[in-house]
Order: sequence, then C-alpha cells, then structure tokens
Amino acid sequence: MNGDIDQVVERIAALPNVRQAAQAAADLTELWPLTSALHMDNDARYCENLQVRLSRLAAQVMSGERIPMADAEFVYEGADSIPGRPQETVDALNAANDAIETLAGFASSHDVHELLDAADTLDAGWSGATSTAVTTAVGNAEDFVAARTETKVESIAWRYAVVVVLLNELMRVATTQLAGALGDEEPTAGGAPEQRVRGLERLALPFFLFINDFAATLQLPQICLTAEQFHGVVASYATPNGDDDAVDAATVLAQALAPIACAEWRRHRGDILWDPKEAKERARQEDERKNKEALAAKFAHVKDDPSKPEVEL
Repeated sequence: MNGDIDQVVERIAALPNVRQAAQAAADLTELWPLTSALHMDNDARYCENLQVRLSRLAAQVMSGERIPMADAEFVYEGADSIPGRPQETVDALNAANDAIETLAGFASSHDVHELLDAADTLDAGWSGATSTAVTTAVGNAEDFVAARTETKVESIAWRYAVVVVLLNELMRVATTQLAGALGDEEPTAGGAPEQRVRGLERLALPFFLFINDFAATLQLPQICLTAEQFHGVVASYATPNGDDDAVDAATVLAQALAPIACAEWRRHRGDILWDPKEAKERARQEDERKNKEALAAKFAHVKDDPSKPEVEL
C-alpha cells in the first residue's frame, strides 16, 4: 500500500452503503463495555455461534458439500465423528475450527504466520510466491494504518475501507496464482468458468476468515458470510486476468460486503440486547393480537344488536 491508497480508502469510506454499515457498527460498539450479565452471556453465545457459522462456511468450501448447521455445532462441541455423516465432512469442520482458532492470535501477535498456518490447515494450496505476497500485503496494510492520523483511524468507515483494500490486495494475489495454474481461458456467457471460481474460492478462503482478525486490530466487529454469499463475492473476481484497476476492484468488493457487514452487525447488536422475558411477553402479546383479529374476522358477518351490551374481544 502507498500514498495512492489514501484516495481509494477515502473513496470507499464515502460510499453510501459503507456509511450505512459504519452506522450499524457504531450502534453495536457503543454498547461496550458490557456491564449486564445477561448482555455478556448473550455476547459470548453470539461469538460461539459465529465460529460455528464460519467453520460451516469453511468446511463447505473445502468439501464442496452442503453441511447442516447441526453438524457444525456438533463438531464445535468436540465431536470427532457423526453417525451417518462422511468422515471427510467432520475432518473439514475440525480443520476449519483449528484455522479459526489459529487466526484469533493475530489480533494480539500481529504475526502473519498465523495466516500462513491457517492456510495450510485449510489446505488452501498457496504457492511460495503467494505466501510471500500475502506476507507483504499484510505488512504493508499494518504500516499504512500506523502511518495515518489518529482522526482517520478512529473513523469506522475509514477502518472498514482499509480492511476492504487489504482484502482486495489479497484477492489479487490469489488470482495471480490461479491464472498461472489454469491459463487464460475466456469467461463463459454466464461469467467465469466454474473451475476458476472453485479454484479461487479455495485459495481465497483463508482471507475471508482472516479479515475478521485484522479488523479486530482496528476495533471493528466481525462479519460472517454464508456459502452462497462467499461464492457470489469470489465469482466476481474469478476473471482470467482480474481487474487491473485497484480502485474499481476494491469499490466493487466494498459494495458487495457492506450490506453483509451491516446485517451482521445489526444481528450482533440484537443478539446482545435480547431479553428472554421481553421476548416471551412480546410473543404473548402477538398471539393475543392475532387471536383477537381471527375472532373478529370470524364474527364479522354478525350484525350488531344495539340492545345488547358491548363485549370486549
């Protein structure tokens, strides 16, 4: 990253949907420090569920199979096998959990070897050149942040934009390796060849787990993608030569991820503030409302008798 990246970051930070996502992040982070035992328990439960969801995403990419959430939960809780399920699925889920836990150390260590180790665990197939380029990209991103003013670093939209720019650089590294492996076949009418998309998904998988841990160094909340969302984002990069315009490529990536991040941060806030007693009371009130509406509809054809007293439904 260099001086030109300043303009890219500023451009991304100014995008309307990025600002909307940044507001959702601000609404979430303003809850800290958490002081309520209920809120702390809710947050711990959210974090556990997030790892389950991320491990499911990773295992689905590794295995090429759709994995039920129940299986991901079972393995997260320590299962080494699941009756009736292929052992390859369980092994992929365990590898995903190991990689996520390895990456979690980056927020405090700032050691890029955490990412390289996770890539090996996920069997991403990085070449030596890719590992070197990834190391350089992460180091440059950290230097870029360190050199900026405190005012910019404190802007949530700016920090999100930095994460996107780094992810874009990492994706470009992956497309370079992929181009060398697959050659320069042209995209089909429906987009990039499926082989290219799947190949890039495998190479890029560690990046989409790592950005959460890089974001943590910038005090940004985590995000999560479904397998379908991940496939859609990666497919846009799976072109023969990639996009030579870093500004446009990073902007496209920012636009794709911003709604996902926004929804995740709103979900996180809602999960923290969830109160089972209030939820139960709201459910009771909703059931009561529906029952009244159903009863009123049932007797809507009955004409009023002015001689009879009014009955409360």
